[in-house]
Amino acid sequence: MARYRATQDTGERRTAGLTVQLTPAERKQLGDAARQEGAGLGEYIRQLCLRRAGQAPTVAGVRRNPDAKRLPDELRAIGNNLNQLAHVANATGELRREGELSLTIDQLKVTMSRVIAL
Repeated sequence: MARYRATQDTGERRTAGLTVQLTPAERKQLGDAARQEGAGLGEYIRQLCLRRAGQAPTVAGVRRNPDAKRLPDELRAIGNNLNQLAHVANATGELRREGELSLTIDQLKVTMSRVIAL
């Protein structure tokens, strides 16, 4: 196995050491998490400490749900749709797009259930 991946190799070699004291249980926990990620212990710890760009942030060695990052944008878009429908209904005094309103409310319910499941 290559020591450095081509996409991460900047030509600089890792020569500066860092010593961290862990309990045996902490060391085992890090080793287990590294194996689950399919990475070596050193690479895994570097990823945790440096949080390379383009990768999901980690919390306690567990990757966050990628859906969680998209949910605020999805909820914002649904809210905009709902606001536009309410604006038309208030301006005209009637609900001309009842089908769109039902669809938007259904989307909101599905998205909120995903939020609750997180």
